Amino acid sequence: MLWGPEDYLIERRVAELVQIMAEQDHNDPEVISLDSTEPQLRELDQLLSEVPLFAFRRMILVRHPVWLEKPKKGGPKDFERILQGLSERVLDQLHLVLTVNELPNNKKILEAIKTAGAVEEVPGLNPGQLGKWVNSELEKRGMKINREALNALAKSNRDMYYLLNEIERLALCNPGQTITVQELTGVEQNITDLNIFKLTDALLRKNTKQALKALNLLLDKGEPVTLIIHMISREILFLGKVQALVARGDTSAAIAKYLGKQPFRVDKMKGSTIAPREMAQIFSRLAQVDFAIKNTSQDNQLLLETLVIDICEMGRS
Repeated sequence: MLWGPEDYLIERRVAELVQIMAEQDHNDPEVISLDSTEPQLRELDQLLSEVPLFAFRRMILVRHPVWLEKPKKGGPKDFERILQGLSERVLDQLHLVLTVNELPNNKKILEAIKTAGAVEEVPGLNPGQLGKWVNSELEKRGMKINREALNALAKSNRDMYYLLNEIERLALCNPGQTITVQELTGVEQNITDLNIFKLTDALLRKNTKQALKALNLLLDKGEPVTLIIHMISREILFLGKVQALVARGDTSAAIAKYLGKQPFRVDKMKGSTIAPREMAQIFSRLAQVDFAIKNTSQDNQLLLETLVIDICEMGRS
């Protein structure tokens, strides 16, 4: 299990593990990514029972598993059984990788994971390290950045995927230039964008606590509720497009090119804990809340909080 605050660094560590396997075997491992909704425990058990046909090793990657972070009744025991079965199988051929931002609260589950394999922390970067990373990414794109702008990015409290998106934007809009604060999109000041991003990111991972926190920060700042609904709807729509193209068999690179998005944005959507079968219900709830906000006198905060809880808790009953 890999855990840490930055999904970007965790994904980079996963890529390193895949590369190590490839170098050891002189053959790429088979990597299977599962969405982390509750029913996938059955599929996970099946995949761990099979020997890979076209590769020496199989890695099964499960990002932010709901049944690990917020297990429903019976979930922990089912997962313990799967871990027990894994320890009895050919471990040099089958590898299960779980990624989470925080260690599970269930100590029994945590000990079972340690017994069956290993728990590795992927630490986040401090502002100094983050500044070096930003500078390095800009240099790769033939750009420089002054100290004031670099400090603004490094101390913005935004995650590395967001910063990478900003770096890509800067490279496209200011090729070969030295970046100053004026070229930034208000990263050092615009807390609204930050909290909207945190809200949609938490919704994609079905993290009720973080989503409600971000929502309340937005409402406390007096942000328009219609803007909040629009941003949520936009991300859910993007998620639906990615899921449809994944089901068609398209790669992340092909999806990114088709939708005009960066590959890391597509990969982040692929790691969402929202299942395709839940999308229709989510769009229905968004439409209901949007109509209620615009046409009734119901409390807007209550409507939005209920929407957030409904999305995050969907599929867990």
